[in-house]
Order: sequence, then structure tokens, then C-alpha cells
Amino acid sequence: MDRTEEYTALLRDLEELPPALAGTVGRAKAKRRRLRLRRCLAPAGSAAAVFAAFVLAVNLWTPFALACGRVPILKELAAAVAFSPSLKTAVEHDYVQYIGQSRTDNGITVNLEYLIPDRGQLLFFVTVTGPEEMTHVMVHPTCTDGEGNKLEGYSASSQSIEPGVLSNAFSLTASRPDAVLPQVLHLTCQVSWRSGLREPDAVVEFAFPLDTALSSQGEIIEVGQWLELDGNRIYVDTLELYPAHARLLLEEDPDNAETLGGLDFYLTDGLGNRYEDGSASGTVSWGASYWFESPFFSPSREFTLHITGVEWLEKGREYLPVDLNTGEALAEPPEGISVSARREGNGTVSVAFYGPQSPGADETHYLFYQICPMSYRAPDGTNVDSLGMSHYDADALWWGTPDEQPLPEGYFIEEHSFSNYPWDTIEMGLCFTRRTYLQAPLALAIP
Repeated sequence: MDRTEEYTALLRDLEELPPALAGTVGRAKAKRRRLRLRRCLAPAGSAAAVFAAFVLAVNLWTPFALACGRVPILKELAAAVAFSPSLKTAVEHDYVQYIGQSRTDNGITVNLEYLIPDRGQLLFFVTVTGPEEMTHVMVHPTCTDGEGNKLEGYSASSQSIEPGVLSNAFSLTASRPDAVLPQVLHLTCQVSWRSGLREPDAVVEFAFPLDTALSSQGEIIEVGQWLELDGNRIYVDTLELYPAHARLLLEEDPDNAETLGGLDFYLTDGLGNRYEDGSASGTVSWGASYWFESPFFSPSREFTLHITGVEWLEKGREYLPVDLNTGEALAEPPEGISVSARREGNGTVSVAFYGPQSPGADETHYLFYQICPMSYRAPDGTNVDSLGMSHYDADALWWGTPDEQPLPEGYFIEEHSFSNYPWDTIEMGLCFTRRTYLQAPLALAIP
């Protein structure tokens, strides 16, 4: 019996709680009531609520789990999420689903240990072990339901992790608000650590039930206020708070001359705590829905939004044509941004944007931002696939055309690469055409 089967058996034994668990369900229900949801996101009947409370108790409350003798202390996970204030707080409040499954193929073992679920994203924490010469590894998941159908409305992303270290190896993020997860999630994970191989080094499969009681938690605060920014009008619709991330939902006046391309901001609560823009995954999702660190567990509900910068995309300038032979932009590039390009002997084409780092950057802290949203078009209007995008410091000169010139100090390079591209020009999508930094933040009190 593996750990998932043990977990399922534990739920079947609901009627026979050990003595150490007496009163736990009531305490778990009381804890849920203290979340003070302003809008119920997942109503349920009383019987379902009791069952959900038990599931929450098993997955969220460490003393409960230890009394059951099933779930280990989350010390390793706490270290793995130390980089993210929201995830760190979520783990401190035991907002975790324990999976505890292990699979081995071709001498490589993948331990799928924990899941931090949230409305909009699932973060998977994994440990991989294998050959001694393995220095880094990627786990690429394919997610399906019980019938083998790929999940609609979700995309998977992976990052390189160190063998033997518990890490957020991959994530599953909703690409639209109506995306629905199955009751049981099936994962087929391709594991790769040797470069240049077309086939993965190992393939392992997992299946486990998703705890919907976790992802249903949330609070929605209606804001309903207009802001005037750089001659454009922005409507702050709602503030959504979830255990592992928060969202700011905005709308734009259709008469604006520019489209909102990005927003730099932070939120403060009544206790003076500060919550920065960007979540654990740094996601800006679903159009004008901006994700940031969550004050979900803060006892204060007095919030102030502070806007420090904004990006605008002039309507009609969504793409920038670039001549790949001369490396020159065939239209005006964004303010302060330069463009270059090069062709390589193997048929690869690269386009680079040069831009100044954001205010606050220094020699040890690089503050990059995205210039092209990885959207590209050929001269005939068809979409183009890329090999990838990378950001790096521009101390080393990027060679291309026009004539190579050293970049000013404090600049960075955003490089996009394409294979077997036959045309002489390419249209590069733009995130913005100008950026504005506010000397004094624009503050908006949220009722």
C-alpha cells in the first residue's frame, strides 16, 4: 500500500477516529469560519462540510496528521518555499496537500511529495534522485483526467532543479477563469537531465485525488473605483485573496489611447505589512488580472493599493517589424529600447532587445522586465514558434547587427531565438511602447 492508498484508507476510517483526534473536526470547522469569506466560492451541504473539514484537518493541521501517524512534519517544504512570502505563510498555516508517492524508471526516482493548490494554480514539490553525474534535472508533466483526456484551460511549466533537493519542480496554471480540475489528477512526467537527447531519461506516472476543499478557499473584496493614470482611465474592479496568491482585477476605459501593458504596485494592510506584485510564479494572468503576494492570513482587512509604475502599449503598435539582415527595427521601437538581430550558420535566427533595468537594480540585484510577450508573426501574418527567451545582464556584448556597440551600464538583454526561419523580416510582439515610473506612489484606499 503506497501513501496515497493509506490516505484514502484513512478517509474511509472516518467513523473510527483515534482518541488523540477528539474534537478536531469541530476545531477545523471553526478555523474555516474564521476565514471570513465575503463571497462563498464553493457552497456545500452539511454532510459535505463535515467531510471537507476532516480532509482539511488531515492535510492542513500538522498535529492532526501526526496523530494519524501518516503525514511527516513539513520542515523540508518550509525550506523549499522560503523564497516566497505567500507560500511560506501558506505552509505555516498548513495549507498543503500531502501526496507522498514515489516512482522509479531507468535508475531515476521521482518523489512527488507535496502540492500547494490554489484557485488558478497548482504548485508541485518534488525530489528527484538518480546517477551521481546528474547535476540538474527537469520534470515535464502531462496532465490528464481519469479517461486520458488532457486538461482544458491549464498549462504546465517546469524549472530546472537540483537532484536530492525538495523543490517546486513544476506548476499547473489555469489559462482561463472557468477551467475545471478533475477529482483525480493523472500525471505523466518525463524526466530529463542529459542535454542533446530527444527522448527523456525516464518516464513516471502518478495518480491522486485533488483536495478541492483547499482550492475553494478565498475572499473577494469589491473595490469599484476609477483611477486616472498618464491620461488614461483604469477601473479597479475587485481584490481577490487566496491562501497562496492574491489578484487585482482591472478594467480599462475603451476610449483610452493606450492599452495597459503592465503595472508596478504593492499592497499594504492596516498593520503596515507590505505585499509585493508578482506571485510565486510571477504570473500576470487572464488579461488584466495581476497576481501578487497574498494578505489572506493577515488579521487586518484595511488595505491600500500603491501604484509605482505603469506600462502602456499604444494601440496599433502591438507588433514591431525587424529586418533580420540589417538587424534594424522597421518601425519605432518602445521608448528607451534598442533592437538587434543575427543569423547563425545552423539556420537559427535571434532577435535581441536592449533595455535599462528597472529602478532599484544594482550590481547584485538585476531587475529585468519583459519587452516581448513571446508573440511573433511572419510576414504572411502566421504565428511563429520560438526556441525560447532569455534575460541576462548586458556586460558581455551581444553580437549581431547593426554595428556592435557596448551597451550603457545598467542595461539588460532580452533574447528570442527561432530555428529554420526562412523570411527576411519578423514581427515581434510588444508588451509596451512606453513605461512610466511615479516619483511618489499613487495610493488608493480599498474599503
